[in-house]
Amino acid sequence: RASAEVLGKGTFGTVYKAALEDATTVAVKRLKELTVGKREFEQQMEIVGRIRHENVVGLRAYYYSKEEKLMVYDYYEQGSVSAMLHGM
Repeated sequence: RASAEVLGKGTFGTVYKAALEDATTVAVKRLKELTVGKREFEQQMEIVGRIRHENVVGLRAYYYSKEEKLMVYDYYEQGSVSAMLHGM
């Protein structure tokens, strides 16, 4: 549990800025209407977790339950990629 504010909504879900108890700030993507089994979800998260690129934030953690699927990333103040690309 953490306090959170909506950063944006996309095709796969909503992204929140969350402040954790230890004062760490993270971005949490809440995947909506994703109907996959736990094994498939974990396999996909392992693939995403291995992505290393200077323009891509690395996956910090993920969470799976029947009702909820979350992806957790480090939070950066620079804003969204969309805003950077479109000058917003």
